Amino acid sequence: MSEIERDNDEGQKHAPQDAVERRALLLHLGDVVESIGCVLKCADRHKTIGEAAASDDSLAGFPLLNLIAPDLTPHDFAARAATAYFLWTKELLEATLNRKLLAYTAQHDLFAGNQAGWDAYVEMMRVEVPWFGEGLGPVSEVQVEREATATRSGRVSDTSD
Repeated sequence: MSEIERDNDEGQKHAPQDAVERRALLLHLGDVVESIGCVLKCADRHKTIGEAAASDDSLAGFPLLNLIAPDLTPHDFAARAATAYFLWTKELLEATLNRKLLAYTAQHDLFAGNQAGWDAYVEMMRVEVPWFGEGLGPVSEVQVEREATATRSGRVSDTSD
């Protein structure tokens, strides 16, 4: 297993584009948090995210919901999304971004077993953050025990082979 270490690109923090990219990532994080709230508000009316995204107008503005596995329950989506993005606020305040970690947490927690969804998500993110997802391998298979991901502390084990 390899570790996802902080990028050592000193030029990264001085690049004029860095502030624009951080802003885009922060806005995306806000959209994810908002989508969690909206999904939980309609959880009693929908058994899956696919069903909710297709039939609930309040979710139309969240393209992420169309990229994740449609058979996730609303509560499972909320838990996975919270785990996938909880490190982002801290990382976005660091002088040097750990670019791989930002992408890895989303890949690992939201897209395990869903390569097509991950590829579409990376394409969507790269519109404003061209480096997003660089250096990561294919998505891993769905893991039985996701609770272990909630104990991350800034260094993440890459379990893909």
